[in-house]
Amino acid sequence: MRCTLCNTSTIQYGTLCPTCTLTTRNHIADLPRMWEELEDWLTPGSRGASPYSGRPSKVEAPMPLDEDVLSLRAAGGIIGVLEDWHSAVRHARTLPELPAAAAASPARRVHAAAHGLASHIHFIALWEQGPVLGSEIRRLVDRVQNILEPGRNDDAPRFLGHCIAVDESGVVCGAKLYADMSRPVQCDWCLCPYPPSQWLQLRHFQPGRTPTHGDASSPAGRTEERIAA
Repeated sequence: MRCTLCNTSTIQYGTLCPTCTLTTRNHIADLPRMWEELEDWLTPGSRGASPYSGRPSKVEAPMPLDEDVLSLRAAGGIIGVLEDWHSAVRHARTLPELPAAAAASPARRVHAAAHGLASHIHFIALWEQGPVLGSEIRRLVDRVQNILEPGRNDDAPRFLGHCIAVDESGVVCGAKLYADMSRPVQCDWCLCPYPPSQWLQLRHFQPGRTPTHGDASSPAGRTEERIAA
């Protein structure tokens, strides 16, 4: 039986090999620090050396601000992913639900969620959803590292937008899509494929995008028809 995250190591039981288990645990533990370091990319100005890493931090935040930085720092970004998985693990283990954390500061929430999730790493290594958790955490770490270390990996997955596939009931999928040079782009949730020839169309139909005057790619009244096609 192979580890279903790396798909290379052989394991006797569970779903994650020891290497993937340790890597996932380290990634979870690193996310609070990464969340804090992203603050340097939100506020322009001189920063000097980081007292934690011993390396210079970014002198000036990029202008305009990267939307991915904002989403990662927001409640639905790193914090939301950690809290959602922590709740899912506790539910799978039939543990009591945690009290609502909305009143706590974002810094306290991200640290509490990471610590709580990491404490269940041995269960995660055996859990059927462990590879999904590990994959999402790894992708989250890659997104942060691509911001903190520009150009470190030009082949790393890049955020394309949200899936615009529509099901039979008319509901848009909305899952996040990433371009990965190692495989074709496909929605992890609904499995809708997105070849490069459709990326421009995908951009046109992103939530909240206002078409420019004369934009023939997204005429009013035909959006749903073109998405379904």
